[in-house]
Amino acid sequence: MIVDDKIILHSDIENQIHLMAKELKDDAESRCYLVEQLIMNKIMTNQAVLDSIPLSDEEVDSELDRKINYYVSMLGSRALFEEYYNKPIEAIKEDFRDDIRDQMLAQRMRNKIVEGLTVTPTEVRDFFNKIPKDSLPFYNTEYEVSQVVIKVKVGEQQQQQALDKILNLKKRLSEGEDFSLLATLYSEDPGSAAEGGELGLMPRGTFVPEFEAAAYKLKDGEISDIVKTQFGYHLIKLNKRLGEQIDVSHILIRAQAANKDIVLAKEKADSVRNAVIKKELTFFEAVKSYSDDEQSKNNGGRVVNYETGGTIMEPQQMDPALFKMIEKLEEEEYSTVEAYQTQDGSYAFRFARVDSKVPPHVANLSQDYTKIFDAAKNEKEQRIIEEWIKRRSKKSYIFINDEYKVCPNVQDWLVNSQNK
Repeated sequence: MIVDDKIILHSDIENQIHLMAKELKDDAESRCYLVEQLIMNKIMTNQAVLDSIPLSDEEVDSELDRKINYYVSMLGSRALFEEYYNKPIEAIKEDFRDDIRDQMLAQRMRNKIVEGLTVTPTEVRDFFNKIPKDSLPFYNTEYEVSQVVIKVKVGEQQQQQALDKILNLKKRLSEGEDFSLLATLYSEDPGSAAEGGELGLMPRGTFVPEFEAAAYKLKDGEISDIVKTQFGYHLIKLNKRLGEQIDVSHILIRAQAANKDIVLAKEKADSVRNAVIKKELTFFEAVKSYSDDEQSKNNGGRVVNYETGGTIMEPQQMDPALFKMIEKLEEEEYSTVEAYQTQDGSYAFRFARVDSKVPPHVANLSQDYTKIFDAAKNEKEQRIIEEWIKRRSKKSYIFINDEYKVCPNVQDWLVNSQNK
């Protein structure tokens, strides 16, 4: 297929089918959808180039890494990802780089087309009223939840034991033992140990500052001195550096808490909770003075929904352990103190409060205005984009292979374009 001077190869469609395998089936309907999206993207990409919309190689590489990392996490490991595509990850990136660039240019053109768009309350109400009553979305129970987190503090003796262990591994490496083998045998990072400590090619800003500062000072093949971060003690090997991206492996050793440290943390969490229950301390004061979870602490204790960036969560959007703590609570009720493992791998105790709880319900304007506003805005944006595409396609040359001319929406492109 051809759009102006841009060629859409059969491999482009196959790449997208593979990349979106979790969202799309490999069937005729999905392929027709992708063909339409690719044509629209090419039209917007061409206009973005004509309008000199800026997009740097660094931005493309960063987005490419983000998407690759997402799909690696979906499949479970770098090795499984490479096995799925039957080629090394660098070759996969080269296959997708041009597609990612075009998608980013198309998105920036889209943003320019709808720049300044507004939606009035009347438009939101009209949009909602046009939805048939039997087609209104149904929302599950929605929560806003806050928490106080007390981390288990590891004693000096345990810290020293961990340091001694990694010092011994450093000595073994200096004597010529294989980094990958030692990482597999001894590293306490479950996400990379099975891969010989391999973390993959990552852009600057991916790792915590102490880790990254040490890694970027290394030469290819060099191993760092011991680096301490919030996760524990690391030995870092730089496999290669490509500009502002590094391919590194590491060995992680964590200091393990003693039983007495665990008991102290549990007692502290129980004490803070009791003070809140007895109103000796407000919940906000408890968060401010005692909570060790920086993200929720900086948000007044409120837990963030990672999918939306907001604080409203349905059960499936919540940490399962946290949901189990609060699922039977009503608004303003407190959970018991429970143990859990934090994102950095350390252990902690926490108790939670249900700040708000909206029962399952059919969508309505009073409870769901923000969601309906977003849907109304999306529909208005899509309408403007489609009108722009129709006007722009009249100036475009579009050639479509016979196998895709049967796609329902493709006929519109042929009728509107210059090749009719």
